[in-house]
Amino acid sequence: MFTSSNFTIFGMHSDTERYSWTAYHLFVFLSSLIGDTLILMASFHKDALKVNKSILTIIQHIAVSDLVNALCRVLPVTISLIANSWVLGVALCYVEVISITSFIHRGCIS
Repeated sequence: MFTSSNFTIFGMHSDTERYSWTAYHLFVFLSSLIGDTLILMASFHKDALKVNKSILTIIQHIAVSDLVNALCRVLPVTISLIANSWVLGVALCYVEVISITSFIHRGCIS
């Protein structure tokens, strides 16, 4: 099995840099999880948001896509920073690489 440290994965040279990035990713993950969950809960409550139905649908889709991004992109990186290596297996590593390239291509197309 191939293992590598965060030095080879992220180019980090010191533990201080790894701790800083870990704190940043934890903050991003938790704020995304809490914020998007609150947005979705408020959007499903019928009197909470007084906006047009189509705008409400767009807000819900943005919140769901941000939750998916937090779970599929931010969480694996956070776990690998905490463990100081990629511990999620080869299959998830391939999924991670494919998701990165597909997001880059989507960003270039739109």
